[in-house]
Amino acid sequence: MLIKDMFKKPIDRDIKGVIVVGEGEDSNAKQELEEYVVTRELSKHFREFFDNYKKGIVGETTKTGVWISGFFGSGKSHFLKILSYLLDGQKLIGGKRAVDYFIDDHKIEDAMVLADMKLAADTPTDVVLFNIDSKSEQTGKQSKDAIVTVFLKVFNEMQGFCGSMPHLADLERRLSEEGRFEEFKEKFEEEYGDPWESSRQDFDFIQDSVVDVLSDMDFMSESAARNWCEKATESYQISIEDFAKRVKSYIDKKGNNHHVVFLVDEIGQYIGDDSKLMLNLQTVTEELGKECMGKAWVIVTSQQDIDSITKVKGNDFSKIQGRFDTRLSLSSANVDAVIKKRILDKTETAAQSLRLLYDQKATIIKNLIVFNDGVEKKLYANAEDFAEVYPFVPYQF
Repeated sequence: MLIKDMFKKPIDRDIKGVIVVGEGEDSNAKQELEEYVVTRELSKHFREFFDNYKKGIVGETTKTGVWISGFFGSGKSHFLKILSYLLDGQKLIGGKRAVDYFIDDHKIEDAMVLADMKLAADTPTDVVLFNIDSKSEQTGKQSKDAIVTVFLKVFNEMQGFCGSMPHLADLERRLSEEGRFEEFKEKFEEEYGDPWESSRQDFDFIQDSVVDVLSDMDFMSESAARNWCEKATESYQISIEDFAKRVKSYIDKKGNNHHVVFLVDEIGQYIGDDSKLMLNLQTVTEELGKECMGKAWVIVTSQQDIDSITKVKGNDFSKIQGRFDTRLSLSSANVDAVIKKRILDKTETAAQSLRLLYDQKATIIKNLIVFNDGVEKKLYANAEDFAEVYPFVPYQF
């Protein structure tokens, strides 16, 4: 039997070594869910997360911040992405919901955790998953409201409105609320020749067409539309309180216990040593919790845990710990369990052959990999371990 024929899954398939949030989510989603290995540590994190998340579904809570920490390679971005699939319960991936991959493949055995996961999947939710650094403007990091500005941008994009120009998004929202957004898009394409979605980024060049369409629709007078266009090119300010109210208004309109979840990758790296950004994040999370009472969540990842960030930045940030009540710390300790299950999983025939081989040649195998170099190396524990790890040796992990 050739080594490549021993494995349950093709050994030469493309496996993403690094999970990139916000890029090609759908193309790899099925593989990510099928091959996601829930270690004992992750099982505890899923239990804690869904136990807390449930509070906002069955009742009300203001503690809607989740801080996921772990060094590079600990799997925090992957965990965040899997959470986004699970929370977006209405979306089908490969013909079934994300939670069904966990049930069908027995990734989690705890019936209570599965029940909480199903409850979350059955709750209508808008999931906004993004890497904060790639979504922010280059100059935006200097401004005090950088975090809320990025949150507003992704919130607008999620609704199909313009992300880069908040003034335009406000117009689109107003048209949408009055049920005339589709009419506006049709008339604009007739007038300008190109679809609205692909033209709105060049707002400076299409102002005349926008003015004409808004006045033709009797949505605004020509002078009012012209005035609005001039204001739309100015800088935009929104308070965190207004942003939270906007999210609350959206959730109320949706009804049916609707939720919005912001999943933000690499927030710690983005904040760096900027205390204003730290305060901004704290206030965004606080206002969303206070305003939406468990219907809007902020889930972030960071290489540093929240305690070390607040200690570095002084006592004035101890308050942020209360905003992120759910804290999950991921380690790289279970990397061997993940490799065994995800990559080295053998077919039953191969596993049986390897077990028999080990029983026959255990001493020879041991002698082949024990060297008199004074270094203690982890060897195969038994025939089962040999079948799981082959063609590698345990110390190579």
